Amino acid sequence: MYSIILAFITAFLLTFRVIPSVIHLAKIKKIYDIPDERKSHDEVKPRLGGIAIFAGLLFSIILWSPFQYLGDLQYILAAFIIIFLIGAKDDIEPISPLKKFGAELFAASIIVFFANIRITSFYGVFGIGHLPFILSIAFYFCDHSYYKCF
Repeated sequence: MYSIILAFITAFLLTFRVIPSVIHLAKIKKIYDIPDERKSHDEVKPRLGGIAIFAGLLFSIILWSPFQYLGDLQYILAAFIIIFLIGAKDDIEPISPLKKFGAELFAASIIVFFANIRITSFYGVFGIGHLPFILSIAFYFCDHSYYKCF
């Protein structure tokens, strides 16, 4: 229990400390998010804030996680890093939606096939119980992509 609290405090403090530096760097390099019809903000904002959040979270996970009990955490972290790198690249230089989707599909594949995390049952919702392996994979990918299947 204490390790969870310490992990939260570590991630918060590191992120809180690093965000001003990242924002300053984004302003120097003129890496801004310019509002358009798809954005929710009205003024120009510096990008790359996710780098500080990622650094705080990853450092905290590595420092406080009991890896001997969390065997599949390495696969989740690998997928997490792929998503982070695609997001950072997209912040610096826009990437096509198809390339982003391919990277997300690759990260999801790591989680499904290596960490064995899938939707395995609907627990009676819609009269559906246990799902066969192929359907459980399909439902996982449909639920975690930008392009919903249903």
